Amino acid sequence: MSFNFNKKILISFVGINDGGELIGNSDGAIYSALKNDSFDEVILLYNDNIVSKHSFKQILDYLKNKLISEKLVKNVKQHLIDLKDVTDHNEIYSKLKKITDTLHKGEDVSYTAAISSGTPAMQVCWILLAESGDFSSEYPLKLIKVKDPKFGASQNIVVKLDTALPRILRLQNELVEIKKNLIPLLELNIKKGTVNIGSFVVDLSPIEFSYYRYFCERQINNEPLEKYSGITVSLKFMEKVYSFHEETFYDLELNRDDLKKMIKREEELTITTFRGNVSKINKKLREVLNNEIVFNEYRVVSEGKRGAKFYGIKANPTKIKIIK
Repeated sequence: MSFNFNKKILISFVGINDGGELIGNSDGAIYSALKNDSFDEVILLYNDNIVSKHSFKQILDYLKNKLISEKLVKNVKQHLIDLKDVTDHNEIYSKLKKITDTLHKGEDVSYTAAISSGTPAMQVCWILLAESGDFSSEYPLKLIKVKDPKFGASQNIVVKLDTALPRILRLQNELVEIKKNLIPLLELNIKKGTVNIGSFVVDLSPIEFSYYRYFCERQINNEPLEKYSGITVSLKFMEKVYSFHEETFYDLELNRDDLKKMIKREEELTITTFRGNVSKINKKLREVLNNEIVFNEYRVVSEGKRGAKFYGIKANPTKIKIIK
């Protein structure tokens, strides 16, 4: 599918070399990228740390003034991206995505990320953002690297994920491992009845919390997905959910009274009710996380044929922490 875009926007981290004359160097990748091709707007992402004698904010201001004075771009925008560790893929990716999620995307605008500036970890995060579709599944993010003028005529080279940046992409398995590391920690607090995934709070009802704890504990114990066949759910599941509900929400006895009566009568819970609660859990996870990669790690999956399905969580057990 092709689009006729009207507005071209370049986006990049501000690197040390973008300081140019300010730091006694030749002009950096962002300046070169805008000399090589025309853009209507540039979005500069900076981390306000001090390198040598200058901060990245000072480098940004120098670059911004130079771009405007030489009329290389019509509009320059800036975003502070507060990073404690510029080599931490997890921190960079989550904060980068938070910024790019706010950008307008549509047929009227195209985005290009210049990935030559910044740390190698930042470059990898640009690649992951484009490759995963997290930037936009409908309007892909274009990636370019800038050929340094000292190696001949400068040019903007489109990054092809299967061939470019051998230093970063020399092993595809590295990207797989990085993706795993980008998954935030899930913390399920039994005393408080809360579920936190990274900085996100998932507001589950008491019964939903009890269901979710059940599947979290199974995954921590390296138990396989659990099979649910027929039209009811086992008493074992109901008893576990009841005990979890009682432990965390001990003052809400009336809320579990029906479940208690069913267990005493050995009356199994209908699969329809079970699936309904699982769907509510997944809906809340999707709405809060707003990230398909993380959502797919922590949702309660349902696999198999109708009438005999397997349920559970597939996240790495090391990413699940139950606080008692």
